[in-house]
Amino acid sequence: MNVMLNRIDAVQQRALLLHQRACEAPIQPELLATALDDLNLVLEELRTAHEEVIQQNQILADYQQQLEIERQRYQDLFNLAPDGYLVSDPKGIIQAGNVAIAALLHLRQESLLGKPMVLFLPVKHRCVFYARLAQLSCAAQGLPTKTWETQLLPQAGEAVDVAITVSINREGREVRLRWLVRDITEKKQAEAKIHRQAFYDQLTGLPNRAFLDTYLPKVLAQAERQQTQVAVAFLDLDKFKDINDSLGHEVGDQILHQVAQRLAHCLREEDLLVRWGGDEFILVLSQLTAVDPVGRTCDRILNSLQPTFAIDDHQLHIGTSIGIALFPQDGTDPTTLLRRADHALYQAKNQGRNTYRFYQPGLTIKCIGDGEQSQGS
Repeated sequence: MNVMLNRIDAVQQRALLLHQRACEAPIQPELLATALDDLNLVLEELRTAHEEVIQQNQILADYQQQLEIERQRYQDLFNLAPDGYLVSDPKGIIQAGNVAIAALLHLRQESLLGKPMVLFLPVKHRCVFYARLAQLSCAAQGLPTKTWETQLLPQAGEAVDVAITVSINREGREVRLRWLVRDITEKKQAEAKIHRQAFYDQLTGLPNRAFLDTYLPKVLAQAERQQTQVAVAFLDLDKFKDINDSLGHEVGDQILHQVAQRLAHCLREEDLLVRWGGDEFILVLSQLTAVDPVGRTCDRILNSLQPTFAIDDHQLHIGTSIGIALFPQDGTDPTTLLRRADHALYQAKNQGRNTYRFYQPGLTIKCIGDGEQSQGS
């Protein structure tokens, strides 16, 4: 372009020179012929320059067309992407969003523009969002890619589990943030299913042994810090084997399910009920400042099992024996507390069943079918 401007400037200088010569008097034929020749040269230069300008304009038009094709291609890819994409300014104000994110939020694509992203996040996650924005604004270079799991709140419907990855794009003084938003609802559901299968009993829906193995040490550590007590109770259903053997496992399973429901209604929110296996349950009562609530809870459990269980055409009665060990007086670790609660359970069975007993050191109990066993340990 600079070359073209220089050539046009040279033509202009020669035209001025022709004008000066034409103004000289008298007009000389030789000078006129020379002036005409120069004029023809000037016209040729102008024609050539014009053609070159047309050629440059065509190149520019082709380049603009190519840019438009690339822009449209990018827009198509942007909108056809299966994951959500957002572009925002450094404050999180949305400048663009693709079809997938609009569908995820149940909004029209154009209505996303100008809205703060934070409006679509749960309140409890907004501090993390603002902290992320602050990190990005202070970073001289883009931060390492890091995925953040949160939820989006659509305009209608339930919250959606998503994984968000953000990158920063700097073009001169202009800064844009690009947000990749991936729906991980199915992944979360699969994880929850695996967790439930690993840590919960399929029949009763109660936590299982694996859950108790992770839960009980934490509860004991918390009780030690807070100087509170914990009760670990072993429950075993009385005469359950007779019902299970005579009426079948299907009836037995229904009793276990109904028993679990009745037991759960006897507990506080902070208590834990675990299906240990078979017809055995474990009860963990935490945040205790006295022993009396333990006895009251056991009384509620025994009373809850007194009404008959209506299963198919059967009216069934079942009770439970309960053995209790206390932290820290009866033990300070899960293994000791469970063993001593089990010993107290057998004492309750030996004393007539359908009752509860606290662990007492030094007592000798008679386990059914096993002769005598000392409780002292």
